[in-house]
Amino acid sequence: MTDLQCPATAILLDAGAEPPPWLGRHRLAARFDLADPCDVAAVVEETADRFRGETFAIAAPADAIALALRRRGLPGGPPLLVDVDSDGWRLAP
Repeated sequence: MTDLQCPATAILLDAGAEPPPWLGRHRLAARFDLADPCDVAAVVEETADRFRGETFAIAAPADAIALALRRRGLPGGPPLLVDVDSDGWRLAP
């Protein structure tokens, strides 16, 4: 069954890099800075549940973000926008 709620949009950022110039175009409900080691996927899932229909940013080590993406079947690494809902993770348009 398709998720009837709006997805949350997670902006995944490399904690060790400068923020991308396009970040300022997004209205953030919250930003979280994660330490290494961390379970980025668990934090994204929990945060997406709290911020349905909103955009939030998570800054974490790039390798932790890449691992979370691979586990969800998504390519790439930070910086990246991901829509998250009960149907899973999708690269945001």
